[in-house]
Amino acid sequence: MVKKLFILLPLVAILSCGKGSLALKDVAAALEKATPGDTLIIRDGRYEDVTLKWKGHATKESPVVVQPETPGGVVLKGKSQLKIYGEGLTVSGLRLENCVAEKGTLVEFRSGDELAHGCRLTETVIKDCNPARRDISYSYVHLYGRENRVDHCSFLGKKNLGVTLIVMLNYPKCDDNHHSIDHNHFGPRPVYGSNGAETIRIGTSQQCLQNSRSLVSENLFERCNGEVEVVSIKSSENRIEKNAFWECEGVLALRHGDRNVASENLFIGHGKRNTGGIRIVGEDQQVVGNTFSGLAGSRFFSALALMYGVPNSLPNRYMQVQRTRIEGNTFSQCRSIEFDTGKDFERTLAPIGTLWEGNTVTDAPVEEPSLESLREGRGASWYKETPAEKPAVREIVLKDSLYVLEESLVVDAPTLIRAEEGACPEVIFAGRKSDNMITLRDGADLTVRGIRFSGRLTPGRSLAKGIISTAPDMIEPYRLTIEDCSFSDCGESGFVPVRGLKGTFAEEVTVRRCTFDSLSGDGINFAAETEDKGRYNADDILVEDCTFHRILGIPVQITRNGSDESTAGPYVTVRRCRFDDCCNKVRGSVLRIIGAQILDISDNTFSDSGRGGYSIRIDEAPWEKVTIKGNRFSNSGKTQSNNRL
Repeated sequence: MVKKLFILLPLVAILSCGKGSLALKDVAAALEKATPGDTLIIRDGRYEDVTLKWKGHATKESPVVVQPETPGGVVLKGKSQLKIYGEGLTVSGLRLENCVAEKGTLVEFRSGDELAHGCRLTETVIKDCNPARRDISYSYVHLYGRENRVDHCSFLGKKNLGVTLIVMLNYPKCDDNHHSIDHNHFGPRPVYGSNGAETIRIGTSQQCLQNSRSLVSENLFERCNGEVEVVSIKSSENRIEKNAFWECEGVLALRHGDRNVASENLFIGHGKRNTGGIRIVGEDQQVVGNTFSGLAGSRFFSALALMYGVPNSLPNRYMQVQRTRIEGNTFSQCRSIEFDTGKDFERTLAPIGTLWEGNTVTDAPVEEPSLESLREGRGASWYKETPAEKPAVREIVLKDSLYVLEESLVVDAPTLIRAEEGACPEVIFAGRKSDNMITLRDGADLTVRGIRFSGRLTPGRSLAKGIISTAPDMIEPYRLTIEDCSFSDCGESGFVPVRGLKGTFAEEVTVRRCTFDSLSGDGINFAAETEDKGRYNADDILVEDCTFHRILGIPVQITRNGSDESTAGPYVTVRRCRFDDCCNKVRGSVLRIIGAQILDISDNTFSDSGRGGYSIRIDEAPWEKVTIKGNRFSNSGKTQSNNRL
């Protein structure tokens, strides 16, 4: 005992500063002198732009603990990162908020090539740690090494590209890791509109034959809608058990690897679009004792989906499903259970050796726990999220007059711009430098009604870039509704009345009863994502009862390139519109729609349009649901699709 006191004397001297607590900058040095079982207390405070490298010199059974004076009292902000490595280090009670990872990720269980073993992150909150643009990729947590634990943490507000938490297997000492990811709360995540927005991923396709042996248990996944794979298993012999998936527009995907077990999980959909259960690829997977309730998804989003495989498949495609055990599960009010998901010209191998035993499929509802009860015991116990107050709608009423914008009107909150009753106001741009008339920024929820927008040039002033457009840097999804408006006299090909820029994403765009007249460029353009990565700029797009006249560009252009199947959108409807003298250029298109997974083009009229090319030109995948009906054509181009309509 006396010897131990002498060993602790240097540490006690360090701890004596302030109120018996350490300055944040002194923690790394104190860890070098700490012994198993010690607890280091960090002085509460807000710290910005810090990179913390904390190394443990203890054991999993008797760790050194680093924690704030009060849980959540140490707040990291700005360009801050935490690296946990060595052995036997527990970090508890931190709060990372509005942090940005310029390189790597926010919390890594390594520093350089030194990995973590027997370390733990607990009672920690990582919230709203997003970059300026949603297409900048990084994660909240990367797990390396072996026998580490992430538990009772809250991961909230992630909106950018990148998996929330990844188990990394790219070091020799990372497989057979026995990590535990348990009792965490993964909070709502909006639809991203591309692959790469999983909440948890274990391994990669190249590591599918490695045994990770990670445990994912007792977590709450609340409205984790980033992409189809909420949890993506890409390695072997993992256990995913006793988790709750609440209204998640996606599934637990046993995507690569074999001998994984999904047991006693609860999937609650409440009939919401694309809510799903478990999707299976590979050999000897087990789905046992799970409950699937009110799941409305189909195909990749089904309550249960067994994939067709690819002959001689490469690791990153689809191995044949073999010897799946499906036992003791309950499917209540679910739309789809599939044993042939993805069957097409490439995926031709049916599942074989499937055991279906003791399962219940019923239309009767099952008793469901409340969301509040599911949150209990999951996430950081000290953190209580206060629901954000919904901002009031700002209303701008325009009288029967001409309005001249000398700079862009920025919309970053719920806003209604409307004409006064009986008025017909006109808006033009006369700025000293080119800009949009209206620019949408983070927080935008814009409705515009009854306004005439003219793109005519004012002598001595700059021409506008566009009329209603997003800012180039956005992280928040937005909503846009335009009704009873007119857009005219845009004399440059790059001038587009309604546009979403690259890296931006609309939850919903509605254009109703509007007129587009005398435009040199496109009318409505959500086609900024040009790479073949399956990305797109808006989820639900409705264009109805609109008139397009004398359009040199493409009146409606919407793009989702590539064949990636990680999302369910976009959903596009164009109906009861009239196109007159539109896009008669060689190889032009009146409607140019690429990759809309749900598409309805109905009851439109094409007159003297698309004569040098096409009235309707679409590029569709075999699984996409396309409806083209009731359209009328007069002296107009034909309809083209790469599939039979």
